[in-house]
Amino acid sequence: MHNLFRHLRILWRVESTIAEMRLRVLMRRSVLYALAGLIAVFGLGMLNVAAFFALEPHWGATWAAVAAALGDFVLAIVAVLIATAARPGADLNTAIELRQTAIEGLEAELSALQGPLAWFSRAARNPLDTALPAIIVPLVTAIIRGLRRNKAEPE
Repeated sequence: MHNLFRHLRILWRVESTIAEMRLRVLMRRSVLYALAGLIAVFGLGMLNVAAFFALEPHWGATWAAVAAALGDFVLAIVAVLIATAARPGADLNTAIELRQTAIEGLEAELSALQGPLAWFSRAARNPLDTALPAIIVPLVTAIIRGLRRNKAEPE
């Protein structure tokens, strides 16, 4: 029984570690996606400024704004690629292996307990357990009917 609780404790710790690692990766990805979105918004703003300047008769400021907007888009693409490539690392694989070991240990402990529990369930069964409801229900029904008849008959 001690091993059963030990395996459950290990499984709990490993599951919480795995969840924490996955949460960290999710947070990192979310921050980088937000950064990429922010950079893309700046790029779109610069593209709007560039379109405005494109309408002006002088082309110098326009092309500078277009180049800045394209640079912002390139940065946004790089941030998205970094976010997509973020992986939890080797610690997650170790935690998954530990989880599998804990589950196997639990299965072994539970299969070891299965023999004594099966004996107990066989020993606890009594033939009256199945026969008793079949006998009691009609008996109680007959008693109730008899009491009703006696109550209905005048004395």
